[in-house]
Amino acid sequence: MKNADASPTKDFFVRMITKDISLEDCILDLIDNCLDGVRRRVGIRDDHRSSDSYRGFQTVLEVGPEEFRIEDNCGGISIADAIDYAFHFGRRSDAPADGDFPIGLYGIGMKRAILKIGRVIDIHSSTNDEAFLCKISVEEWLKNDLWEFEMDDAKLIEGAGTDIRIRDLYKDISDEFDGTAFINRLIRITARDYARFIEKGFKIIINGTEVKGRQYAVKISEEFKPYRKTYCDEGVKVDILAGMAALPPDDNDPDERASTEYGWFVFCNDRVVLASDKTECTVWGNEGFTRWHQQYNGFMGMVLFHGSDPNLLPWNTTKRGIDESSPLYRRAVKEMKIATQPWTEYTHQRKSDLEKAKQNERRALPKPFFEIDRNLVFKVPKFSSRPSIRMANIQYRKSREDVIRAAGKLGNKNMSFKDVGMKTFEYFMENEAEEEE
Repeated sequence: MKNADASPTKDFFVRMITKDISLEDCILDLIDNCLDGVRRRVGIRDDHRSSDSYRGFQTVLEVGPEEFRIEDNCGGISIADAIDYAFHFGRRSDAPADGDFPIGLYGIGMKRAILKIGRVIDIHSSTNDEAFLCKISVEEWLKNDLWEFEMDDAKLIEGAGTDIRIRDLYKDISDEFDGTAFINRLIRITARDYARFIEKGFKIIINGTEVKGRQYAVKISEEFKPYRKTYCDEGVKVDILAGMAALPPDDNDPDERASTEYGWFVFCNDRVVLASDKTECTVWGNEGFTRWHQQYNGFMGMVLFHGSDPNLLPWNTTKRGIDESSPLYRRAVKEMKIATQPWTEYTHQRKSDLEKAKQNERRALPKPFFEIDRNLVFKVPKFSSRPSIRMANIQYRKSREDVIRAAGKLGNKNMSFKDVGMKTFEYFMENEAEEEE
């Protein structure tokens, strides 16, 4: 009997694990490792409640065309764990847990990130008692058949943590890092995806800028109450929230914020996995439910999955997608549809008395999503069933100079272009249009 060698080549394996993940998500994987380090260090058990459990911990990133660096004070990696687990491609079945409610999952995040970014890597990690330094030349490592990285003893890092430096960056990576566009995008993504951790005291500093977490809020008044339902499903805590995050649009004019502000957000252990979704991956167009329309702008829904075992949560390896086949997730989608329905109906009904609707909406004041009471039913104003006036949109283009001149004739040259159109139409109706008998 003869055996065929089915072991993968290193070059093929590295290409496959780095191919389908974005550069931003690779960096987020490294930040995830920092947060899991805090969990191991301080033993965070219930990551669902608001607290200061991450205060005093931070990660600092320096991103440039010559070098990428990320360092933290989150406890470091022990030498034993580095030898047996941390550099292993894939999580071994006997690997220790990254604390309760971790966001590390498959055991490839750090390796995938560093191999995607550059060719020369130094990893210096230290607990309070011991430290190691691992130097990797990717080109040399790819040449041999051993799946090992050499480690040397190193000096302790004050405060205990990990310092990763990557040099000789790949050209496309270096080009991305050379300029402000990528940095600004990375800051926006981290502000959105790690808002809950930043709220709990964790600091993320990118090229000298401390990231301010996004404020997730919903508007509340006597007329408007948000939706919130919390339940447990096979060992996972599910928290669903929905409400009016901003005033709905007056008409079909595009809202530049719609792509990032509105829709459904999916969190796994406080980390955003899916942001401002407007597809059937959440509720929109899912099994007959209404598809997203821009008249729904202003709606924000959030579903948060919390589990001490991350394998129970419905996320994929990049943590930027959902396992839609998960029974846990499918059951949550049914609840999400219930949370969404009042808003879709309201945006239709408000058209019957738009001025009254807008008055009610303006009275609503923002409140942080995570401060609203549990088990609330989405409340929106009701409108009478009297026949509504059928409305029509009027849209045309004129030179900017003529519109400003018309605004001046109407008494306010700073009047909005939309108001100029409305005033000129009203003038025509008052002075030129004959009353119907």
